[in-house]
Amino acid sequence: RNRLDNLRRDRERTQQALHDLDARTHARAEHLDTLAATLTDAEHHLHRLTEQIDAAGDEQATRQRAVDEAHTELQRTKKQIADIDAVLRGLRRNREQQMREEHLRAVRLAEVDTRLNDLVANVREDFDLDLSATRIDLEEAFDEDRARAEVTDLRARIRALGAVNELALEAYEQEKERLDFLLEQQQDLERAEATLLETIDEINTTASERFLTTFSAIQDHFARIFAELFVDDATASLRLADPEDPLESPIDITARPRGKRPSTIAQLSGGEKTLTAIALLFAIYLVKPSPFCILDEVDAPLDDANVDRFMNLIRAFSDQTQFILVTHNKRTMEMADRLYGVTMQEQGVSKLVAVQFDEAVEMAGA
Repeated sequence: RNRLDNLRRDRERTQQALHDLDARTHARAEHLDTLAATLTDAEHHLHRLTEQIDAAGDEQATRQRAVDEAHTELQRTKKQIADIDAVLRGLRRNREQQMREEHLRAVRLAEVDTRLNDLVANVREDFDLDLSATRIDLEEAFDEDRARAEVTDLRARIRALGAVNELALEAYEQEKERLDFLLEQQQDLERAEATLLETIDEINTTASERFLTTFSAIQDHFARIFAELFVDDATASLRLADPEDPLESPIDITARPRGKRPSTIAQLSGGEKTLTAIALLFAIYLVKPSPFCILDEVDAPLDDANVDRFMNLIRAFSDQTQFILVTHNKRTMEMADRLYGVTMQEQGVSKLVAVQFDEAVEMAGA
């Protein structure tokens, strides 16, 4: 029985639930119908709105085109206005410039009138001439600018003259006399200069010719004496560094002692330099011999063999020239004909001692 009651209660609850479900189903069906109707209305409204939007878009495009055309026309109008304003500003500037020029012309005209009146008054006062009553005819080719320039130049020259000097003519004569004298002196100096330059050229020409002749002779003697001093195949030469100007040209000495390459004199040893200098000295001597020759310690850098060569050279020239040698070299002393010694036996007192070698030998033999 309890179960039956439970089943009844379950059936009642189920029926109630089905009844509620049918009610809700009916309500939802009605709601769906309402939504369908609303959706249909909304679609119709959307369609109308779409049509309205399309119409509004067409109208907007038309209005935008109208706006663009109006904007273009506005810009064109603004440009025309700007152009007109620019033309107006130019016209105003031209008008103001013309007014200023007109004013300047008026001022200038007033100045010219004042200046003209002053000039007429000055001419009347200075030259007793009334320009207002005098007709002045100008040439057809009259150049106003040139005339003004000439007037300005004349005024400047008049101002440069300063005050009138009544003694100017006398001063002019004195200055002219002085100028003539100076011009004559200048001409004399110019003639003297020309004569002097001509003489200098002749002297230079003659000197160059004589120098080259003498130089050639010295070259030959130098080469021969150098070979005698250095023996065998030794050679030496003199050369002008600037043959175009022999009088001012340096002279280069090239020497080649036996067994060596040609060298400048600066590259030689001390003894070789001395013998080369002796060769050059005697080469000059042969061109113009001298009855006396003094040599001061020229043998100092020489060894014994070169001293012998040097003394042999002295002996070769001793027949024409008397040589006085100042030396400390014993071999040089041995080969001399007469020896003079300077000694100081007392402090501050020099004494000369002479020895004749030939006489000494004879006395020794006796």
